[in-house]
Amino acid sequence: MSLVKLAHTCAHLQNCTRVRLSLTSIPYTKLQLQFAYNLYKQGFISSLQKGSTKGPDENYVEVTPDNISTRRLWVGLKYRENKPILNKLQLISKPSVRIILNNDDLKKICSGTIVRNIKPLQPGELILVRHEDEIMDINDAVFKKLGGEVLCRIN
Repeated sequence: MSLVKLAHTCAHLQNCTRVRLSLTSIPYTKLQLQFAYNLYKQGFISSLQKGSTKGPDENYVEVTPDNISTRRLWVGLKYRENKPILNKLQLISKPSVRIILNNDDLKKICSGTIVRNIKPLQPGELILVRHEDEIMDINDAVFKKLGGEVLCRIN
């Protein structure tokens, strides 16, 4: 996934929470699915469902080359006491400056040290890391002893 597409997705989700939408769609790609799944797994979104441009699927629809352009991921947004759970989605790596860290640097961020102007991980925050073609939580990357490109911070 290019960082530009990730930036668009982050901005889209942030804008949708500001206008209190309960359901929105993002492009259906493998890496967008991993990004959204990480948000779901960490409790930032309430649901994740495949669908088309018309809405979430009622029944299973196979993705084929003919219908790939109309496929979307439908994301359920969460609110608590009328405040969005998903407040701020911010890119760390940018298309012009990619930040790739080894496992030791990722550990430092998790334990409260600033590394290359990246603020440490705070409680209730999520930092996503891309290792090869897989997007994972920074804690998973540290646990698996992997490094990678630091994509974005979500809180």
